[in-house]
Amino acid sequence: MIIDFHCHITTPGSHLPSSEGEYYRVLPQMAAAGRLLGHWTQEAIDTIAEQIRTPEALRTYRRLGPLIYTEMSRRMSEADAPSLLAEMSETGISQAVVVAMDPFVPTGEVLEACLHLPGLLIPFGSNDPNRDDYEANFAKLLTRPIRGIKFHSDLQRLPLDSPRLFVMLKILAGSDVSHLPIYLHTGSFPIYRPQNSPWQAALPRLLSTFPTLTFVCGHSGWDAPQAALRAARTYPNLYLETSWQPARMIRRLCDKLGPERLLFGSDFPLFSQRRALRNTRAALTDAEFTLVTSENARRLLRF
Repeated sequence: MIIDFHCHITTPGSHLPSSEGEYYRVLPQMAAAGRLLGHWTQEAIDTIAEQIRTPEALRTYRRLGPLIYTEMSRRMSEADAPSLLAEMSETGISQAVVVAMDPFVPTGEVLEACLHLPGLLIPFGSNDPNRDDYEANFAKLLTRPIRGIKFHSDLQRLPLDSPRLFVMLKILAGSDVSHLPIYLHTGSFPIYRPQNSPWQAALPRLLSTFPTLTFVCGHSGWDAPQAALRAARTYPNLYLETSWQPARMIRRLCDKLGPERLLFGSDFPLFSQRRALRNTRAALTDAEFTLVTSENARRLLRF
């Protein structure tokens, strides 16, 4: 059994924020030829984002912002539940965590899609932190049949030191479902506007303030995996999820942290499940692979 701990689907009410809004860096309009180029260069974009993290490469990645936004939008618009199941079938993945991201991917619609396929798709709920009634809405979220919670610091404009995030986590810590794992988007992806407070500095305080809660560091910090690793080695309530990381980094994380707190994830459809699984299999021994792709997730999800 293989569990993908990080997937997205598009539902009828899903939408990405406008490229001209507050969430992304200023992105010029992309002509039709550029949109076609984005489709053709999917593999090249993935290679750059996965393999090359030098300052020069990140500047290049930033300059490709319009192309990346267009390609990201295309992948998200085509990624419904059937397409995820088709990729799972092709790659041998048995179950997938599907994350909501309110208000852009509504929790209710993710739940509906997952409940049609019980045992295959595992729903993680979300809460729009910019609602006036965000506290009451978060408390309501905890009564729904979710298996975890997703916070996206960039798209929800919710840095890891946000007072609103701390309020929601305090509610969770005092609830009957405080065992639910909390997936945190981490990494400074150049397409997004930078946060006022870097996640690397805010993460340790978050972990130490809520030692009874379990957190998952999305993408293992992407461009700053060493910061994610330092936090995980200091705080036992943090797991690292492997999406967007090459095999050599997954191997390093396993050597330094041990396989018991690594989780296989792909970030489908923004990254290929096949590629993510290939990287993980190449990095680990058979025993480590079983822990990272199955047993650790089963323990967190209380299967």
